Amino acid sequence: MKTARSLKRGLTKVWKLQDDRRYDLALKEVDSLLEDWPGNAQLLVLRAELIQLQEDEEGSPSLEDAKNDLKRAVALDELSPNALIEMGYFLFKVEDDAKAASKYFQRAIKQSREFLREALLGQAELLSEQDQKEEALACLLEAYRLRTQNGHSIERDLLERLKALQ
Repeated sequence: MKTARSLKRGLTKVWKLQDDRRYDLALKEVDSLLEDWPGNAQLLVLRAELIQLQEDEEGSPSLEDAKNDLKRAVALDELSPNALIEMGYFLFKVEDDAKAASKYFQRAIKQSREFLREALLGQAELLSEQDQKEEALACLLEAYRLRTQNGHSIERDLLERLKALQ
């Protein structure tokens, strides 16, 4: 059974090979890691990136393979902005399809805002409990700004959290 530690070691090796511009060897290492973790969306994104960076040689994976890896990564982890961003870049830079790319970038932006909003709310609660009211208020206001940009209204929630600061 493979462990998280072996995944970390494998990724460290991939990043070193990537830094050395040995994309073909890095890709082989990612393929090996995918044998043990076939449903790992981040490995699929990394594989797609490496396919795009390597020299176009006979027998090497194609750009269509990279696109399929990105599609699979998005399907496996719909909440991760990383796969959405990489698919957006692929569609924009490789396929010259700005309209399709924009949809992926918009989804990534929306999801990233949600993650940031949740982190800001958690930080605001923590700061409030530590009696750092001004800093907590700043986090709440930023969370509110992000939420309203996503087309949602959270006035009631914001008012309850502001009352908790008093």
